[in-house]
Amino acid sequence: MRKVMLFGLIGLFALFSVGAFAQETQQGEIRKLSLEESINIALENNFDLKMARYNVNLREVEYEQAQANNLLKASILNLKNAEFALKQAKNNLEEKRRQVILDVMDAYFQVLRAKRKVQIEKMSVQEAKGNLEIVKNKFSLGDASETDLLQAEINLSSAEFNLNKAEDQLEIARIDFNKVLGLSLNSQFELTDTFSVEPLNISIEKSVEEALKNRYEVKKAQDDLELAKIRLDLSQNDYTPELDKKNAKINLENAKINLEKVKRQITREINQLFRDMEEKKANIQITQRMEKLKQEIYGIAQKQYKAGLISATDLLDAQIELTQAQLSSVDALFEYNLAKAKFIKALATDMDYSKKESPTASKG
Repeated sequence: MRKVMLFGLIGLFALFSVGAFAQETQQGEIRKLSLEESINIALENNFDLKMARYNVNLREVEYEQAQANNLLKASILNLKNAEFALKQAKNNLEEKRRQVILDVMDAYFQVLRAKRKVQIEKMSVQEAKGNLEIVKNKFSLGDASETDLLQAEINLSSAEFNLNKAEDQLEIARIDFNKVLGLSLNSQFELTDTFSVEPLNISIEKSVEEALKNRYEVKKAQDDLELAKIRLDLSQNDYTPELDKKNAKINLENAKINLEKVKRQITREINQLFRDMEEKKANIQITQRMEKLKQEIYGIAQKQYKAGLISATDLLDAQIELTQAQLSSVDALFEYNLAKAKFIKALATDMDYSKKESPTASKG
């Protein structure tokens, strides 16, 4: 099973030089990019990720300083504060890494969607041209009205307008993709991966379990709770004022409540994302069946119009409905893939999905 990507703590290393990529694109060569290669480039170039790495380095130095100071003057609280600050910096780094991966996937899918829509609109233009010729022939024979001819011409103009709009959207998607990867906005590329309809083999219960174990919000709340317990333990002596002891107890209870609140929020989020992903998957089948139906209806309409059984309006409407069904099918595929990517990110685990295998997602 070839892995497309890994989410979680396992870092992805760059497979090729970004500088070489930029040089090739400047020379007019088009580089082929897989989704994994695109992620690697973004992970190397992202400024927020670089800053997060520097923050980890800084917290490591501070933790070492706290350890050294603790040898001279023992202070478990200061040492724990430094330790948890380092942990949070590392968790923040991993969260930013996952966000970069999600951003790349979104941008990658946006280009694929825009490219497919251009292909559909080109086919629509060709169909509109063919229908115009059919109407012209019938008009020359007196079997079509001037209104029919005008409508066919307008239909072609509309199809050409939609094609130009789709091409503009593709160019914007390409620019956004380069921006996410940290490359020159004029870089040329060809994407090699395609949309996948493969579901995930995981239940809601397992998903919640993974998220509660790995999410940085839970880890931070747990660290806050541990610090609150340490503060309360340290206050249990004859030298600490009673008000400070009461404050330590209150902070401990607040930390407990906050941890439970965070867990409930994440549980709800995972349930919502899971169900959204399942709905998007089901919608793919619906839109694909609708596209097939509209294709059949349009084929019948062409034959009926040539035989004089339906009007030009009916024929052109059938063509428009087919194009809309094809576009809806593309959107459904894009929305499912993006929903799946968001769901995987929310788990914050070393999860991967394959293009080759087709496991069925379980609801427990």
